Amino acid sequence: MDKMIVGVIGFGTVGAGVVKILLNDKEMLEKRAGIPVILKKIADLDITTDRGVKVPDGVLTNNADEILNDSEINTVVEVIGGENPAKKFIEAALNSGKNVVTSNKEVIAKHGLHFTSMAEKNNCSILYEAAVGGGIPILHAVRNSLSANKIEKVFGIVNGTTNYILTKMTDSGADFAATLKEAQDLGYAEADPKNDVEGYDVAYKLSILAGLAFRCHVDYREIYREGITKITPDDIAAAKRFNYSIKMTAIGMRREDKLELRVHPVMIRNSHPLASVNDAFNAIYIRGGSVGDVMFYGQGAGEMPTASAVVGDIMNLAFRKADGFSEDSRYDLHAMPVMPIDECVTSFFIRYTVTDEPGVLAAVSTVFAKNKVSILSIQQVDAAGGQAAITAITHPVEERSMKNALEEMKKLACVKEICSVIRVGLGE
Repeated sequence: MDKMIVGVIGFGTVGAGVVKILLNDKEMLEKRAGIPVILKKIADLDITTDRGVKVPDGVLTNNADEILNDSEINTVVEVIGGENPAKKFIEAALNSGKNVVTSNKEVIAKHGLHFTSMAEKNNCSILYEAAVGGGIPILHAVRNSLSANKIEKVFGIVNGTTNYILTKMTDSGADFAATLKEAQDLGYAEADPKNDVEGYDVAYKLSILAGLAFRCHVDYREIYREGITKITPDDIAAAKRFNYSIKMTAIGMRREDKLELRVHPVMIRNSHPLASVNDAFNAIYIRGGSVGDVMFYGQGAGEMPTASAVVGDIMNLAFRKADGFSEDSRYDLHAMPVMPIDECVTSFFIRYTVTDEPGVLAAVSTVFAKNKVSILSIQQVDAAGGQAAITAITHPVEERSMKNALEEMKKLACVKEICSVIRVGLGE
């Protein structure tokens, strides 16, 4: 390939960033690639809105087929997001032998293995660095720079929207609904925020990251998922009293012949570096057998950080082709079952209200002891109107045992409400 001729499908936030880099930094890109890097077409349903970049005449179209059917275009950038019609566009490009670069975590999480097979069959490549961590070059690092390591663990904050919401709730004391509205007004959260606040976005990203890290195919549907919609100001305040911060976290660990994969809010000690990752920033920890612990930190979303990763993949293709290399994504995939959440072991934070009378703590302690739940620390927050608010943190315990204990607690006459149950720590 003596030229990199690019067609971009999607001219929204990320697409506009990609176009800005390809046009404004064209001379630099070509010097580094050693071949011409040419933006030939941009397809979007809206080709009239000003995106802050001057596009040459004849480049814009509202018909993606002008890119997919153009024999000159050898690399298609898909940045429209979502499963459909992105899947159709990617399949059409790969079937035509065109390389594909995408930032679309949902379509990769759901169909990545299918796309990889198509790319191999048609002697082309599909790259998706921007699908996880925005501008953080995490996938390249896992696939290449850390390839000498048997990766034992990956965990981190990979969703800027939920991190922004939890940061603002921590700083201001506002509730979830008010903070979500603020995030939507600022453009951090979508009008329909379900993918972010219910944890789907994080599960998609963890399936991609874990698949590369542990060299196996991960079905995102097997990942335990829990969102942040139930986190309250009282939970935030309780975390502070115990010297913790609450973060929406992706956790992936190799457990002998199984994987532990879970997505949910976590109370993290304030002394841990992840506790200080705030606003829309992301951070990903990796533990390798040789390198030990490393952390990747940066902007996990936004126009230019994500566009940087997309264009980085374009350049990666240019480097390979210019040097005579081809993409070989057939790394050693092996089957690794995902542990049921009931078998996972972690500590728990529990906040509950009880009648303010003698013998209550003894009754609750009996239930915990019966189910092999050991308490690390406990506090009575306040007592009023004949009720007391209790917060407790457990030692590590199997999820199944914790669930059984909570079910028995609910049956105690002295327990009025179990207000919150949040996992504690990162499985270290």
